[in-house]
Amino acid sequence: MPRSRLSLFTYDVLRELCDHCRKERFHFVPIGTATVPGTCPCGNERKLADVSDTAILRLVTQPNGEVVVVPVIR
Repeated sequence: MPRSRLSLFTYDVLRELCDHCRKERFHFVPIGTATVPGTCPCGNERKLADVSDTAILRLVTQPNGEVVVVPVIR
């Protein structure tokens, strides 16, 4: 069954997707935290998208310190 959160120890991984430009953003929130999707750089609102525990390849730290989840591309 699809789900919008993937639990990793004490955090959930959330996937936000912009329907307009199709850009996605992965981020961590404490388990059980209510979230409100953010705004995409293109100006449209992002929506929470399904996350699969088999869709994660690795966690990558960006130069600005933000950690992103890099999905498996098949």
